Amino acid sequence: MRINWNLVMGFFLLGLVDSIEQGWVSAEITSQNDTGDYEVVNIDLPVDIFPCEIQEGDMFYFAYVDDVTEIRCGEPPE
Repeated sequence: MRINWNLVMGFFLLGLVDSIEQGWVSAEITSQNDTGDYEVVNIDLPVDIFPCEIQEGDMFYFAYVDDVTEIRCGEPPE
């Protein structure tokens, strides 16, 4: 499933890599919807957008800095 990145980027929080195949990462994202509830969403992302080497089972998260969304590897700082 491909998702319109612009519509949902602001709601994503944490991700977990399920698999990597042919340049695409299948991942589960824990997201917060517009009502504030949390849900798990399955998405496909290109490997090239990750700033690190990733493997199945790796965690990543989205950081928002100066109105820019970044993907960061590992668990978010507490």
